[in-house]
Amino acid sequence: MKKFMISSMMCLITLTSNAQVMTSATVDKIFDAVSQANDTEFVFNVDRDDDGNIATMVVYQELLQRKADFTLKPIYRYQYAYAADSMLTSRIKYEWRKQQWQCVGRYDYSLASGCYTVTYSRWNKKKAQFDEPVGQITYTLLPNESIACVACYSRQRNKTDLQLEWQLPVESYTMNMDHYLTQK
Repeated sequence: MKKFMISSMMCLITLTSNAQVMTSATVDKIFDAVSQANDTEFVFNVDRDDDGNIATMVVYQELLQRKADFTLKPIYRYQYAYAADSMLTSRIKYEWRKQQWQCVGRYDYSLASGCYTVTYSRWNKKKAQFDEPVGQITYTLLPNESIACVACYSRQRNKTDLQLEWQLPVESYTMNMDHYLTQK
């Protein structure tokens, strides 16, 4: 689980450092990096849509049984949706609980007027729908697609608007984090 979480954080850092808008190619690159790691206890399986994009990714944990056999226990399932230009528009997360997939939340991705925005909404089981976003990160992009500023917003209970938590201008530097994705 630790390697999976570290990989997820590295993906976020890569996005931030390279001002990379998440696309189907980015999702493929992340999948390739985590699935080719040799020292992980996780196995990844993907289904692709008609365009060859990853539509669903299932994460299994290898559980060692007797006599060096193992079983695969489902842990997470992700469903991806893309725009016509291959930009990632949403990622829905499910967790395996009580022998079934249960929806947890959704990330929505958008690009408009030089701002790349990622929002997170929780699944409301009682209403059978996603609640209003509880968190948002906005990356203000410069014309060369580098990041000028990052802002983080959250919604407190019983508040109607997202509130700015912090905002940070990004210094101009180049930082390639790809090697962290492939290190063991």
